[in-house]
Amino acid sequence: MSHNSALLGFASFILILGLVGCSRKETAELAPVQMAAMTVPAMAPPVQGRRRADTLAYEHVLSIEMGRELLPTRLREIEAACHADSASNCTVLDVALSSNQDLPSGNIRMRLAPGGVEPIVALASKDGEVTSRTTSAEDLAEPVADAERQIALLTLHRDRLTEFMKNKDIKIEQLITVSKELASVQSQLDSTSTQRANLRRRIDTDLLTINLSLPRQDYTSEQTPVRDALRSFGSDFREAVGMVIRFFAVLVPWLVVILPGLFLLRLFWQWIGRRLARRQQAV
Repeated sequence: MSHNSALLGFASFILILGLVGCSRKETAELAPVQMAAMTVPAMAPPVQGRRRADTLAYEHVLSIEMGRELLPTRLREIEAACHADSASNCTVLDVALSSNQDLPSGNIRMRLAPGGVEPIVALASKDGEVTSRTTSAEDLAEPVADAERQIALLTLHRDRLTEFMKNKDIKIEQLITVSKELASVQSQLDSTSTQRANLRRRIDTDLLTINLSLPRQDYTSEQTPVRDALRSFGSDFREAVGMVIRFFAVLVPWLVVILPGLFLLRLFWQWIGRRLARRQQAV
């Protein structure tokens, strides 16, 4: 009996040592994974931690009134100043000068660093009057975060495909498939990178639009309703005649259907009248 107890105790001791060894092995195997999981947040900080100002794209719109002689010259000065402002990396997007009935107006749109906005505004408003100025901002946090997330995923996928292609045991069919997938992933990565660069450019630079026009009193003094009516008499008369011709052109086909219909309707009512008259005579 004591011999059996000794054997049972020895077996229990061996089992406990085995369980302890397994638990230590599992702990050693899980330790790198746990450490990697603990280091992930430090390697990829959340996007929500950024400052909101880092994702705002600003746009400024100005309306300025100035004299007739100064307006074209000022528009060229603004364009030249933008081209010369290399520090703000100013780029003219579009510029236009128009003259409607001898009333000039112009507008220019440019993109530049925030520090270069006020000098351009000061130049544009010199000897003029700023009638309105608006500033708006668009929050691009969500599209920027989406672009960065896609770039991270595509980069990881590309690296894995590149490592897979280095395998010497890869078959030709697999190599062709992986090469096509790698080219597709690289194309998507380049497109997403370009999209992110455009978003960063919108955030890092401001969009400035300047509208130049004459003062309101100049527009009022230039208005001549009688002279304008006489000038447009010929074109208005031709347009009215054309409208009459188009009206008859639309009406004539309907007359071919309406006139016979009216004639048949008249005959039908006459026939009904005769039938009613005969019934009354018969009664």
